[in-house]
Amino acid sequence: MPSSLLSISLLAVVALLVYKFLIYPTFVSPLSKIPAAHLTASWSPLWILWIRYTRVEVQTIHQAHRTFGPIVRLGPNEVSINCVDGGLRTVYAGGFEKPFFYDQFQNYGIPNMFSTKESKPHAARKRLLSNVYSKSFIQSSPELYEVTRVILHQRLLPSLDSFAAKSLSLEALASNYAVTMDFVSSYLFGLSKENNFIQDVEMRKTFLSWHFKRNEHALWYQEIPSVTRLLQRIGVRLVPRWVDAANENIQAYVLRLCRVAEQSIKPASDYGEKAHGTRPVVYGQLSDSLKRAPVRAEAQKNIGGAETDELPIASEMLDHIIAGMDTSAITLTYLLWEMSRDPELQASLRKEVCTLSPSLAIGNDSGVPSARSLEALPLLHAVVMETLRLHCPIPGSQPRQTPSKPTSIAGSPPLPGGVRVSAQAYSLHRNEKVFSDAEAWVPHRWLDTDPEKKDEMMRWFWAFGSGGRMCVGSNFAMQELKYVTAAVYTNFTTTIVDDTGIEQEDGYTAGPRGNQLTLRFARA
Repeated sequence: MPSSLLSISLLAVVALLVYKFLIYPTFVSPLSKIPAAHLTASWSPLWILWIRYTRVEVQTIHQAHRTFGPIVRLGPNEVSINCVDGGLRTVYAGGFEKPFFYDQFQNYGIPNMFSTKESKPHAARKRLLSNVYSKSFIQSSPELYEVTRVILHQRLLPSLDSFAAKSLSLEALASNYAVTMDFVSSYLFGLSKENNFIQDVEMRKTFLSWHFKRNEHALWYQEIPSVTRLLQRIGVRLVPRWVDAANENIQAYVLRLCRVAEQSIKPASDYGEKAHGTRPVVYGQLSDSLKRAPVRAEAQKNIGGAETDELPIASEMLDHIIAGMDTSAITLTYLLWEMSRDPELQASLRKEVCTLSPSLAIGNDSGVPSARSLEALPLLHAVVMETLRLHCPIPGSQPRQTPSKPTSIAGSPPLPGGVRVSAQAYSLHRNEKVFSDAEAWVPHRWLDTDPEKKDEMMRWFWAFGSGGRMCVGSNFAMQELKYVTAAVYTNFTTTIVDDTGIEQEDGYTAGPRGNQLTLRFARA
């Protein structure tokens, strides 16, 4: 009799497990009505984990949407969407919270605005910084104007001209990283010898080696952080020590920049001669905001709870540096690659940018044209927009999770709380009904179209995300990209020397697979 009871009990447990982990998710769960991207996706997360591990996630999800439509099931508790109405508007404009995926973007063990999962603390953090990233502030900032003048006329153009004069080829990806690093770090911390990657080639190489190492093995903390930390405690490291070392080096570098910037905003009598050529705009804004009594208590609660402001500020600054450097460098690289394949378009763009005043020609260091005058150039805008569409630097999924109240997404049955849901720019930007010949780089699609069609393209354009958590630096990025592009094609023609591996990687952030693009610059 006892053995019979034991057998019945074991059978009941097995039946319960089969129901919970196989029958319910496959046939009963509200997600069961959503087409699965793979036979096992309904009841096992292993397939999508393998897809991410082998770095084919973006293409695999894109093909699934082409096969099954605007919503597909990726795992027992995960779906992907590819539509605006009922999709982006519901999830991203609707304020769905972020899942643990974003914990990997913390720095110094402290959350920043991007890694903050809950809406309320994110909004509190954003209020401290949104002003210095607004379009009106960016366009009228005297500090950013001076940063732009110095970087273009005293650093970038002389560097490119030296390669052109000697008919030397230039590895453009690393050069673009230097340009974008100088722009974003100078806006954050002020112009300084500490952030001159265009001219300090050795520092650039060192920093980029750290940066590319820290990006490797991101999957483990991204998808299975608890397992990763548990294994590490018992001596099994999924993430090598050299990744940790690269992180520590970058964190130390940014912390040093923060300390220099902190000195620069104090009275001159405290520290003697200033080391900066411009005010550290973003660092100063955040530092000043945290010192104001009304916001301090709320800030301490919402930005990490550290006893001092140093590490919470450093965590924020590091996030801005990496995000601003990475995405704009990748975009510039693909822009130069596409332009280098089309000499006629180079000539047309040169004709347009040469109307700017003052000119961006080499030797004319009296100033730079206003940001508003660049914004008025339609072909320049079209070239940047089309590059962001076809070669979006963050083509991968942007996860959110469903709220506790059951919610329908993209025509699905009401989904329970805690379901991971995401969209990816790669697929949104390849909707043939919106972007005809979507796999082709066609800047004129942004020019030769009626206003209604252009509005529809903008609804599907997702290079900066959407909703309350869209990229806070989008205005800065657009302005930077336009200035650099205008400066290059005012003065030079570009041709391809070696574009081996130019195909974009498959991942959350995606640069060229070959990690290089070699160009030749010649005086126009």
